Amino acid sequence: LYVTNDGVLCLLDFGLCADIDQKSREAITTAIIHLLSGDFDTLISKDVKDLGFLPHDFDTLELKPIMKKILTEGILESGSNLHARKRRLMDVSNELNEVFFRYPFSVPPFFALVTRGLGLLEGIALSGDPDFDIFQASYPYAKKRAIEMFVYNSL
Repeated sequence: LYVTNDGVLCLLDFGLCADIDQKSREAITTAIIHLLSGDFDTLISKDVKDLGFLPHDFDTLELKPIMKKILTEGILESGSNLHARKRRLMDVSNELNEVFFRYPFSVPPFFALVTRGLGLLEGIALSGDPDFDIFQASYPYAKKRAIEMFVYNSL
């Protein structure tokens, strides 16, 4: 942690470095857009498979309502209150553990690093601004990346 010459606080943590291939970066971007826009059907039936969480031939029909409930209540409706979000995160974590043991989920190695990094950055932001919402803050960037990605892929 240091302050740059122009007064910017800089956090370096080389333990969170990962090489993420282009296909996975595109899948993450698409999944974030679907999560933030509330398109849980696509997120669950396509994005989790593209990211490697579930096998491509897995039928998500039974899983969709379970995951929709967890995502809606646990992530999108938890608000920006730090204490409420922490409590809800524990509930979500327990619910996801049950789902992960019941269905053939696996977590790609790079994804654990990405979520750890986001959690660290969100914690820093929340200590400075208790109303900080990582989803609202990341949406403009994710949207811009998605537009760039889809325009580039359609050429």
